[in-house]
Amino acid sequence: MRQSSALGVDTMPGMARRLVLRLRDLSFRRYMTRRGVVFEGRPTLLGLKPTIENDGQIMIGSNCCLRAFRLPVRLAVREGAELVLGAGSYVNDGVNICATKSIQIGKNARIGDMTYIYDTSFHELTPGSGQGQAPVSIGDNVWIGANCMILAGSTIGNHSVIGAGSVVTGPIPKMSLAVGVPARVVREFTVAADWVRK
Repeated sequence: MRQSSALGVDTMPGMARRLVLRLRDLSFRRYMTRRGVVFEGRPTLLGLKPTIENDGQIMIGSNCCLRAFRLPVRLAVREGAELVLGAGSYVNDGVNICATKSIQIGKNARIGDMTYIYDTSFHELTPGSGQGQAPVSIGDNVWIGANCMILAGSTIGNHSVIGAGSVVTGPIPKMSLAVGVPARVVREFTVAADWVRK
């Protein structure tokens, strides 16, 4: 049998490749189940297993893909909090999501490499002010470019695009392109409600 490549099994003969992929899939699903993750269908793992810290609820919709060949995806959900990843969503290298209240990510979302999504500020700004916490909501078919930060209280409407390197701190309307620090809408567009980005 030929050796597999550094990234996986793409150089193996057909039957061996299918067997290895199936075993990897079963191992991934078992790993998720042991960490209390609820998922529909068969989530796909490409590359490294995610780091999961789950003291709340993590729900992953059908046909989601976690792709990480350089840095693992990290999902952390604190007690009483929830994280929902909608069906068909795609999460890339080094994405870090931490929910202390609620993070809702819609269907067919595309989340670029090294993006951070937090519903908390983690620390007090001033003595006695408490941690800033507010739910985060990301709509259906949203594309978040690489190296973005989506912070507590952010909402992103359906079909919108967040440009690479942007920091979202509040509401972004649907069908908008937003860029910058903080992210501001620079363009609006129209697409069919059922359109799914390729």
